[in-house]
Amino acid sequence: MTDNWFTKLCYSAGKTIHEITKPAPGSKSSGSKRTVNKKVEEKKVSKNVTLRRTTIDEIEITNRDQEEADNKN
Repeated sequence: MTDNWFTKLCYSAGKTIHEITKPAPGSKSSGSKRTVNKKVEEKKVSKNVTLRRTTIDEIEITNRDQEEADNKN
């Protein structure tokens, strides 16, 4: 990796985003999450413009005991 400030900034931003989207095991949001439906709708409105809508349905089951402990703090 070069010592370029922009490269360092991009690397740090990427690591931060990874930590946010993939939390460590045992963290507060470590419930069981499952995607049950994913629907993508596309509509081409012109030669260079495509509209896209993505709908994702998820189910998340959390540990009730852990939630109660978190609420007491």
